[in-house]
Amino acid sequence: MKHFETLSNLRAYEVHNFQIETLQIRSEVLKNNPLNDSAVRFNPLLLPKNNGPWPVVLVLGGFSGNAPFYFNPKFNEQNTIQVIDQACTRGEAPEALYVFVDALTTWGGSQFLNSSAVGNYEDYIMTELVPALSHYSVSKNPADWCVMGGSSGGYGALHLSSKYPDVFGLCAAIAPDSFFDASIINDLYQALPVWEKYGQSGLRVLEELRSGKLTKFRNWHSLLNAFGMSACYSPKGSSGDFHYPLDPRTGNKNIEIWQQWLEKDPVHFLSKRLTEVRKLDGLYLDVGTKDNFHLQYGARQISNLLKENSVPHDYVEFDGNHFDIGDRRPEVWKWLTTFWRK
Repeated sequence: MKHFETLSNLRAYEVHNFQIETLQIRSEVLKNNPLNDSAVRFNPLLLPKNNGPWPVVLVLGGFSGNAPFYFNPKFNEQNTIQVIDQACTRGEAPEALYVFVDALTTWGGSQFLNSSAVGNYEDYIMTELVPALSHYSVSKNPADWCVMGGSSGGYGALHLSSKYPDVFGLCAAIAPDSFFDASIINDLYQALPVWEKYGQSGLRVLEELRSGKLTKFRNWHSLLNAFGMSACYSPKGSSGDFHYPLDPRTGNKNIEIWQQWLEKDPVHFLSKRLTEVRKLDGLYLDVGTKDNFHLQYGARQISNLLKENSVPHDYVEFDGNHFDIGDRRPEVWKWLTTFWRK
């Protein structure tokens, strides 16, 4: 039974090099997910106007965002789609099938993992979305498939490419979530009094989020990040509940739970996937020297790991912070043109 269909798109701006469609997935693996998020997913596509076969770029969104949002018109500036289109005209972005992955959840994201507290978003991508793309004129060569993203999207790019190098031969990660001891620890401590207040119950926190009470906190995004990552990295059963990695009384790390987190930290899991990483045709890392979440340190550790193990990769640090990620995507497209010349 076919679980996908293509839809035409309404848009409010011109695109010269691509046709816009939406790949609608009626996901079987997301049915009955613990958050009751919709199993119907809308993945916008940019289809080149040439005949193909096309290379493929899977674009993953950041936390509390979603790649389909990149199609939204902006006031007094161009959106991501317009920037890609114009870069393609200049020869600075490849003519490829760009897939903007719909993976938003109630918690703000999935990290593109399978989690019993969030849903099986890795399976959704790998067993439903990727196979559905064969409906289009796409290359079957992994060297013509790239998974890219920034922040949480960069994390997802590292995770999926290092686990499925026979699907994604190229990976581009901008300021990927990593080195959790530095990047998320502050948010975890900010959320700790709230965790204690709500009885150390992920389900109670979820109720407060749905009621709108959680987002009334001044530091609500830090709370959302702490609890959302807990749901992704340390789920508890299949009810949607999760373990928190800090003791609410002492503030000490729960060693067993923190170990679960570290197993999902790219600084750690990439060292265990070196055989797979070596299969990649290209790996691009990009991070700001003033990253607000200290992600430059994780990126440097990842680059050092790759260097020490003789894994070729491109590593760039730019003079900017975490909220400049959008300006770095054109650098990824330029990098891809070195692999996929017209």
